Amino acid sequence: MSREVLRELASAVARLHRVRIHVEQVERWAERLEESLAELELLLGLALPDEMPPAFEPAPLATPPQRVSPQAPSPHPAAARAPEAAGQPGLPAEPLSLVQAVRALRQGRMSAEELLERVLARIEDSRDLNAFIAVFPDEARQQARLRQQELKDGRAGLLAGIPLAVKDLMHIQGYAMTGGSRALDSPPAAEDAPALARLRAAGCVVVGAANLHELAYGVTSENPHFGPVRNPRDPERVAGGSSGGSAAALAAGLALAALGTDTGGSIRIPAACCGVVGLKPTFGRVSRRGVLPLSWSLDHVGPMALRVADVALLWAVMADSPGPEEAALARMLAGELPPHQATLPDAVRRAALAALGEASAEQAASAVTGLRVAVPQAGWLGSLDESVQQVWERVQRLLLGAGARLVTAEFPPMAYIRAAQFLILQAEATAVHRTRLYSCPDRLGPDVRLRLEIGEFLPAADYVQAQRLRRMVAEGFRRLFDDPGVELLLVPALPMPAPPLGARTVRVGSASEPVHRAMTRFTAPFNQSGLPALVVPAGQDPQGMPVGVQLVGPAGGELELFRAGMALEVLLQQG
Repeated sequence: MSREVLRELASAVARLHRVRIHVEQVERWAERLEESLAELELLLGLALPDEMPPAFEPAPLATPPQRVSPQAPSPHPAAARAPEAAGQPGLPAEPLSLVQAVRALRQGRMSAEELLERVLARIEDSRDLNAFIAVFPDEARQQARLRQQELKDGRAGLLAGIPLAVKDLMHIQGYAMTGGSRALDSPPAAEDAPALARLRAAGCVVVGAANLHELAYGVTSENPHFGPVRNPRDPERVAGGSSGGSAAALAAGLALAALGTDTGGSIRIPAACCGVVGLKPTFGRVSRRGVLPLSWSLDHVGPMALRVADVALLWAVMADSPGPEEAALARMLAGELPPHQATLPDAVRRAALAALGEASAEQAASAVTGLRVAVPQAGWLGSLDESVQQVWERVQRLLLGAGARLVTAEFPPMAYIRAAQFLILQAEATAVHRTRLYSCPDRLGPDVRLRLEIGEFLPAADYVQAQRLRRMVAEGFRRLFDDPGVELLLVPALPMPAPPLGARTVRVGSASEPVHRAMTRFTAPFNQSGLPALVVPAGQDPQGMPVGVQLVGPAGGELELFRAGMALEVLLQQG
C-alpha cells in the first residue's frame, strides 16, 4: 500500500464519516504499514499451503465452563477519584503477600479491618504513583467488616478480607467503568464481571479501579487523561501496560491481589516491569464477559500478585472450570487443607511446601528434578539487555542444578509472530472502537486515536491472511508439546528492564526499536497460541529494576506452571 493510496483512503474515510482524520500523522505510519503488509505477503507465500485455514482464536478447551452463582455484592457508593500524580514516592517496605495475609486472617493474627486500613494508608501515602483511577474506601470498609464477621463465624470464603485492585476495564457493580479513556460513556455496572464476581464471592474486598493505558491499547500505561502510572521501583520509569496500575499497586502494597487483561502481554509486561507475578491463562479458561474488549481473538483475563502461590490461590477461585488439583492446591496454600490430605502430584506438593517455608530448598529443587524445559533456538531471542542476559543464564543454571533437563527447540519464527500480531490487533481494535473513533475522536488520546485510525486502512483480505499466519504460529508452539518429554517452555519476560517515562524507542544491545515492539517481543507469541504463560521476578539490573522470566505451558497446564514457578522462586532466593 503506497503513501498515495493511504492518503486517498484517509481522505475518503474522512468524507464518508464526516470526521477529521490526521492525514499527516497517518502518513508517518505508512512506512511501517507498508513493511508489515509486504512482510505478511512474503511470509504467506513462503510458509502456508492454500488449505491452511484462519485461526480467529485459539482452539477452546474441551471442558465446558463451570457456571457459578456468586453472592451478589452490595451496591456501589460513589467512587472517590484518585488524585493526579504529583511527586516521587519511595519504594515502600516489603508488602505482605496474599498467602501470608490469608493465613494471618484465618488464624486471627490480623483482622480484615486492620489489613484494609493498612492498605488504604499505603494508597494515601503512595498516591503519586497514580496506580488508581478511583478508590472505594467507604465500600471497602463496609465489606471488610462483613468479611471479618464471617471469619469469626467460621463461614468465610477462601479469600475473605483480601484487598483487590481491579483494572478499570471490567464491570465493577455500581461503578461507571472508564477504560482509562474520556471516550467511554458507560453507566454504572449492574453487576460485577464474572471473574470479579467469583473473587468477591470468595471474600475479596475491592479497594479501587486501577489505572491503565487508555482502552488497554498500549504497553506503558502513560495515560493522557488520568496521568501516567509510575513504577514503584523508580517513579521516572514506566510501570508497563496496559495493566500498569494493577502491577504498581501490588508492588507498592496498595493491594494484595489484582485483576488484569492481556492482549499482547498486558498482564506479563507490567508484572515484569514492577517485579510481581502475572498469569496469562489458557485462552478460554476465564470468562471475558463484562470486560471491555480490545481484540476478541487475543484478549485474556488473569490474576496478578506478589508470589506464584498467591496467583495459584486466585486462579483456583476465578477460573471458569478449575481442576480438582488446582482447587486442592489453593486450599492447601490457604491453610484450609492439611498438605497430606491435598490430592496433588508429589512434585506440586513439594514446591508448595517450599514456597510456604515448610520445606527445604532441596525439596524445592526436587520438585523440578527431571522437568524437561525447552528454550528457543539460537537467534530467536534477538538482542537482550546485559542484565536480562545474566538473569536468563542464571535461571537456566539454577534449573539445571536442580536436575531439570533443558533442551533447545525450534520456536515459530519471530517474523511470523510480529506480522500476525500487528495486523490482527490493529484490525480488531479498530472494529471494537470504531463508533468511538467516529463519534468522539477528540476525546481519545493521540496515540490510541492514531492506532485506531490506522486500522481503518487494513484490507479485509490481509486480516484473514494474518489469521492464517497466526494459525501456523499457534500450531508451531503446540507441536513443541507433542514430544512427551517437553513439559514447559522458558523465555525471558522482556528484553530489557522498564524504560523511562516518555521513551518512544529503546536500545537493546546494539539495536534500537520502538518501545511497544520491544516490550511485546516475548509475550505476544502466547496470545496468538493461547497457551498459559507465567511471569516470575528473577533478578534485577544494576539500578535495582526488576528482571523477570516467563514460563509457558501446554493448554490447560496452569498447575505445572505453578509447580515450576514456586520452585523457581525458592531456588532464586537460595541460589
